[in-house]
Amino acid sequence: MPNILFDKHLPNLTGAEVKILLIIIRQTIGWIDKSTGNRKTRDRITQSQFRDKTGLAPRIISKTLKMLSEKDLIAITDQNNQSLKNSLDRKGKSILYYALNPVHFSTSTSAQSDTGPVHKSAYNKRNKENITKGNDLPIRQNNTGTVDEIIEKSKYQSLLRF
Repeated sequence: MPNILFDKHLPNLTGAEVKILLIIIRQTIGWIDKSTGNRKTRDRITQSQFRDKTGLAPRIISKTLKMLSEKDLIAITDQNNQSLKNSLDRKGKSILYYALNPVHFSTSTSAQSDTGPVHKSAYNKRNKENITKGNDLPIRQNNTGTVDEIIEKSKYQSLLRF
């Protein structure tokens, strides 16, 4: 998955745009073309496929595809790989191909990125320290008696420790 999608574009995308982008990513770079052995650069995706996979209404799908195209995040082409930039170009076309716009997504993906720690924290495996309980911790004892008696015993015992 292209890092730039998360780093730059995600904060500015609507939920519908994210869903449509994820479907295009899944249908393209999520598949390997059997004839070439490479990942697909574009795929034919129908309106009903978008509807079934996203749960969005057809009107929302059309509007979202238009917005993603205007933002240059996706490329929409015909069978001959001719760009169909605006909705008038696409009108009446029964076969449309969708792809991530390579201009915006040519950076490395998460699998190709830096292999350093994701974040610095005490729980990061590279920084993990084994913390063991020491003998300096009080041992729990079964005390019986009233709450006041237990508190008094506890105060007395704490005075005996150095």
